[in-house]
Amino acid sequence: MPKIPTRLKLPSKASIKSLFTRKRVLIAGSVLIAFLLFTPLITYAYYARDISDRERLMNHNNTGIVLKDKNGEVFYEYGRVNSNNNVPLSQISDHVEKALVASEDKDFYKHEGYSVHGIARALYGNVLNKDATKYGGSTITQQLVKNNLLSSDKNYLRKYQEISMAVAVERHYTKDEILDMYLNSVYFGEGAFGIGDAAKAYFNKSPADLSVAESAMLVGRLPAPNAYSPVSGDKELAARQQDRVLTRMVERGYIKSDDKKAAKSQNLTYSDGTTASTFEHAQHYALMVLDELYNEYGEERVTRSGFEVTTALDLSRQKDAEAIIKKRIASYESMGGKNASLVAIDPKTGYVEALVGSVDWNNTSFGKVNMAITPRQPGSSFKPIYYTEAIDKKLITAATVLKDEPRTFGTWKPQNYDFRFRGDITVRNALAQSLNIPAAEVMQKLGPEKASQAAGRMGITTVNEPEKYGLTLALGTAEAKLTEMTNAYAAFANNGEQFEPVMVTNISDKFNHTVFQHDEQRGTRVMGRGASFIISSILSDTTARAPLYGSSLNISGRQVAVKTGTTDENKDAWTIGYTPGMTIGVWVGNNENQPMRSLAGGSSAGMIWRDAMTSFVSDMPVERFEMPSSGITQVNVCRGTELRAASSGANTYSEYFINGSEPSGVCNAARPVEEKVEEKKEEEPSEQDPTKREETPAENNGGNGNNGTDNQPGDDGTDTTEPPTTTNPGTGQGGRGGGTEEPPTTTPPPNSGGTTPASP
Repeated sequence: MPKIPTRLKLPSKASIKSLFTRKRVLIAGSVLIAFLLFTPLITYAYYARDISDRERLMNHNNTGIVLKDKNGEVFYEYGRVNSNNNVPLSQISDHVEKALVASEDKDFYKHEGYSVHGIARALYGNVLNKDATKYGGSTITQQLVKNNLLSSDKNYLRKYQEISMAVAVERHYTKDEILDMYLNSVYFGEGAFGIGDAAKAYFNKSPADLSVAESAMLVGRLPAPNAYSPVSGDKELAARQQDRVLTRMVERGYIKSDDKKAAKSQNLTYSDGTTASTFEHAQHYALMVLDELYNEYGEERVTRSGFEVTTALDLSRQKDAEAIIKKRIASYESMGGKNASLVAIDPKTGYVEALVGSVDWNNTSFGKVNMAITPRQPGSSFKPIYYTEAIDKKLITAATVLKDEPRTFGTWKPQNYDFRFRGDITVRNALAQSLNIPAAEVMQKLGPEKASQAAGRMGITTVNEPEKYGLTLALGTAEAKLTEMTNAYAAFANNGEQFEPVMVTNISDKFNHTVFQHDEQRGTRVMGRGASFIISSILSDTTARAPLYGSSLNISGRQVAVKTGTTDENKDAWTIGYTPGMTIGVWVGNNENQPMRSLAGGSSAGMIWRDAMTSFVSDMPVERFEMPSSGITQVNVCRGTELRAASSGANTYSEYFINGSEPSGVCNAARPVEEKVEEKKEEEPSEQDPTKREETPAENNGGNGNNGTDNQPGDDGTDTTEPPTTTNPGTGQGGRGGGTEEPPTTTPPPNSGGTTPASP
């Protein structure tokens, strides 16, 4: 009878654990094997057409960069590979081929697409640098695949795809064909794709004529075309790269040591031309966009990825701006005005819709200099920045009475542009007529440091040394960029909210992947809503500015706020102005800072500004500056005082105040005005009801012909730069009318004595 076991033997915990471990290893191994097997198969299947088609493999029509305006119209192309420029290997200098193989892939003629030694060396370098993706160990074939077909992502999957595809390429093409495709598609920087474009762009010669030194310099650029550029990059780094290539050529036996010495001693002369590009309009705009892209993504990725960039540019407006500037500057040249720039910004979005950096891009003396981003003294166009800050801080109101009389501030004795005095004058009239002595008083109340802080908050980055300028900062003695000044005014147009200037709205690459999409941003409050409305009310007051400008800066049927500025000897002329939907800034002058004759802010930049604004707003809805629903109070004030009128009367006017800054004292509206009416006649227009200032002909300024609208008599579309002579407010003396301004002849250093009558 068989023996019956009394106990069943169970597997031990160790054996169970071992079993599960083997299963995990088996599963993991199966997944790894499947990955290794299927990844190249799937990758090859996806790219089979590209690998078998030479044009696809060389990535023709998918390199370089295209810039479009907001409506999709192309205004700039750069770095596109042209298949018609292919240069056969037989027409390329042997020095180029030898330099490339020696420095980039010494085993090129031995391997089958990848180098085990190169991969091992790259892994070792990555371990030392604690960066798993720093070095790739790519062969020339791998670089051809990576640059033209795959993404620029650095990861192990892409590296494995790169290796497997390189093997496939090696099976389709001979070594010479691979070298030919590589040299005709690789990026050499400066917009040059392929050896044909590179030889012409750098040395203005054919690839067949490249010397050892020139070949080594070009090949040395390949690892980092931007950084190693001998033209726009670091020349020392470029020379080091050239030496590295020459050393490798000696080590591989392609040249002798004496050849290296001769190449090193050769003085290379570089051409000033780069590859052709579509560059007829908005050249400085395009360069600013490219700088933004290069800083964010790097030059090679931008050009290699075939970026298509949609910008905020309105090409139609850009063309109008360029034509207007060319026409006006042609008439200014006889008076010494040779250049101009313009910036147009949508204040509700920050979109830069037009930017002209110079009158003529092709001018060899100054055309390439972008004056829109070059700091220059803004003169009186700086005044609204600190006036608004003083209003916001309740240090002044639009009704504050300032003293326009001979005054000394420390050792500084400012003068008005016409060397005359108006006596007591309100802030509204003083700013609208750009008087310097009242401006110095406002700066004294606020302080240069607070003015500098306000400018910085509003995006003006260069007004950052208030102690250097002292109270003379009131006259715009600190330099500023037109782009930043224009965007500061855009904040006024948008009720004190400001957007960062936007030039790029969308980027897609050659795979039609979205690289960047601009999200509608929220504005940043840089100035109080009430103060912004009040400054817009002052700057759009056609009656208040008429004694200086007449109707020369008015736009028919539109409410426009505008301020001009002119510096010493008419070296810089500015006009910046806006509607609720468009802000435009204009500078006129000379790059070398030469004086102009009889060209001031209103009479030069002002005319360009008026032409551009008239054109730009013609297809925009009519808008007015709306008083905020809260925070602003409208109060009747007695003329010649800062007192609240008990009731309205013949000697009262209505003014806007930020809540809490209204007049506290009370006057009797029925009492006679102390001053003679005819002596205060010029003060009256700015002291009427601001809401009626453009609609009430009965309260026009001293009979200056203002019919109560923006389109005054005589504003028939011609340049009314010499409006009628009017009586100076507060003096009773005949003064010079508007449209042009009288600049100073000398400017004392900051905080010194003397006169500084900076023009409006």
